[in-house]
This record gives sequence, structure tokens and C-alpha cells, in this order.
Amino acid sequence: MRSLTVSHVLQRLKRVLELQDKAHARLLSMEGLRGLAVLLVFLQHYAYQMQSLSHLEGISHVVIAALRSYGNLGVELFFVLSGYLIYGTLVRRTPPFGQFMARRAERLYPAFLVSFGLYVVIHLVAPGSEKIPSDIVDGVLYIVANLLFLPGLFPIKPLMSVTWSLSYEMFFYIASAGLVGGLRMNRMTVGVRIGIIVGLFGGFLLACAIFSWMPHRMMPFFAGMLLSEGIGVTKGKVPAWLGLCSPPLALILGQTVPMHPILLELMHTVAFFALCGACFSGGLAGRVFSWTPARWLGNMSYSYYLLHGMTVMALSIVLIKFVEHALPTWVVWALLPPTFLVSLVPPFVLFVFIERPISLRPRSSTIVRAPVA
Repeated sequence: MRSLTVSHVLQRLKRVLELQDKAHARLLSMEGLRGLAVLLVFLQHYAYQMQSLSHLEGISHVVIAALRSYGNLGVELFFVLSGYLIYGTLVRRTPPFGQFMARRAERLYPAFLVSFGLYVVIHLVAPGSEKIPSDIVDGVLYIVANLLFLPGLFPIKPLMSVTWSLSYEMFFYIASAGLVGGLRMNRMTVGVRIGIIVGLFGGFLLACAIFSWMPHRMMPFFAGMLLSEGIGVTKGKVPAWLGLCSPPLALILGQTVPMHPILLELMHTVAFFALCGACFSGGLAGRVFSWTPARWLGNMSYSYYLLHGMTVMALSIVLIKFVEHALPTWVVWALLPPTFLVSLVPPFVLFVFIERPISLRPRSSTIVRAPVA
């Protein structure tokens, strides 16, 4: 009876979390990579909270600090995947700008609006909350700025900490659609398109070196664009061993070797480029990131990205209230698995009732094929 019950649960989860027929899915590894990206973001938030609740020493201090630092780079992996998918889609089809942006808004806003509404309520009723201005006019303008995804590219403190990355995403949507449509890049040869991307990337790096206000964390979008043109995938395939080893190596170097922020960002961008290239080429890396639990997490990664921080913060508030002293080291690590499991619940509900039926509903062409040069 127990095995039947477990089997029944797994079948129900499969119907909910499998976004397309596995036999026809073009890139299962992309789903798993999204799972890795959102797991890194969770680890960053968990490490941040645990650092404030404990006095870790020795190896535990080193590991938790590394998780906090490196976990933040999960967003960079998301940016590489967005660059790959969005740019590749535009080059293949080049839909009208209005139609493209409407679809992007449909993808982002339903789940975001529900999450944002929860955060607004929490900040209005929570004592000592100072993010939303008390003045009505200023408060409304602040809410509108968050709804337009302005915090991130503009010096506005976001109500939801994850909003900054959505600001980058929205800018990339607009810029890439304007670039591809304006230059009619779908009519160009692959070599010309690659030359344009490399030229823009070089100009972007130069601007980052000259102007401190340049958003250097947009660098991974260029890596994704190059991947969509076949660089590292069909042209100069990245070996599986190199792709799998690059992110851990970048983690070690980033924690041990002092680097300028731009150089550090470039190193991690290259590492994620190598990982994605190896996965998209198939082989061992592709099989590793096609693991079903990783793909399921990746398929609900947007909902998870929006809401997991609320769960981790709630845990921190409970611990502060009921724990008088700093948490022992063993408790910090023992709480990691259950915190992650509990953090899946609100995002799962958001995914099932909002994101999947509204933003991910099947269209006339239900099979989403990844761009291949």
C-alpha cells in the first residue's frame, strides 16, 4: 500500500511538473540547469540568515560564507539561460515587438503580482517596516516603480529583493528585441551575428571598465546569446569534464584569489557558459542535468525564486524569537534540508494555481524547441 501511495504521488507530481512530453523535449538539461540556479539562490539566502543567527568557526564558517557568496551567482546562470532562449527565439521567429513583449509580460507578471501582493501586505502590517514610504504619494510611486521592474537598473531599493534581476531581464527583452528586429539579424549569416554579439560584448566590457555605474552583472546574457549561435555547442563543443568542473573551479578561485568585480563576473560568466555548452551538447553533462528532480525544481523555478525567501525569512524570525543564544553549528546544518523542503511548499502552490495555468498554458505550438545554429 505504501509503494502504491508513493507511486500515486509521483504520478501526480509528474503531471504537474512535466511541462512537455519528455520524448519531445528539446533540452531537458536546461530544466535541470534552472533547478541548479534556483538551488544556489536558496543556499545564498539560507547562508545569509544563518550567519546572523550563529557564530560559526573553522570549516563551517568558510563553507557558509562561500555559499552566501557563490549562491548569489545563481542569478547569473538564469541570465545565461535567458540569453540563450530569448535571443534564439527572436532570431528564429522575430515576432512583432508588441506581441513579443506581451508574451514576456504574460510570462512574468501573473506569479509576480501574487507574490508582490503578499509582500505588500506583510510590509504594511509588519512593525518597523520602512521600505514602503509612509507618504501616500511617495508610497504609490514606490509601488508603481516596483511593478515596472525599475529597482535594479535604477537606484531604488526593491520591496522584493529578487526584483532587481527582473529589472535586468526586462531590459534584456527590450534591448534584444530591438537589436534583432532593428538590424534584421534573422536575415544575416551566423558569422555576422556572432561578430555583432562579440563586438557588443567587447563594448560592454569596456564601458564597465570606464563607468562604475554600468550593470556588469548583465554580462551572462551575452554568453547565452553566443551559445544560441552554436558557440560551445555545435562549434567548438565544450567537453563534459570541462563544463562540469568550471563552476566549482570558479567558486574556489573566487573565494581564494582577490579579483576586481568585473573580472570576477567575467570568470563566473565563462564558467556558466562552459557548463551550459557542455549540457546543450549532450553527453554526460546533459544526462547529469536531465535528472528528474532537478528538472522538476527547474520547471517551477520562477515561482520558487519569487517566494522561497519568504519561507527562509520566516524561519529566521521564529528562531530569533524562541532561541536565546547563537545556534550551534550542528543545528545550522541540520536545518538546511528541512528548510529547503518547507520552502518548496508556497512556490509549489503558486506554480500550480497561477504560473502554470496562466503563464505556461499550451499554445498552438506546444513543443518549444531550443535554438540550434
